[in-house]
Amino acid sequence: MVNLDDYIDDGEEGPDVAADFAALKGCLKALADAIASTNLAVINGAQGDVQAATQRVQASIGALKRFHDAMKVLEAGTEDEAEEAEEEE
Repeated sequence: MVNLDDYIDDGEEGPDVAADFAALKGCLKALADAIASTNLAVINGAQGDVQAATQRVQASIGALKRFHDAMKVLEAGTEDEAEEAEEEE
């Protein structure tokens, strides 16, 4: 497994790069959790275990909410960069 901390340089970019990496890591983990939970929900549903399928769907929804929250952090960084670029012009 690759540790993203090895690639973070606190030079010119500053601490925002570290926050972006943390948000990206959170996005990827949440998306993987959502996919896994959805797959398990389908399997449980096919086996006729409605209660387990419902729990997996709820877990998938929770993971997608975490993904959405992490994406907000990344999108906020993009908006800040665009505003800085406009100010420089």
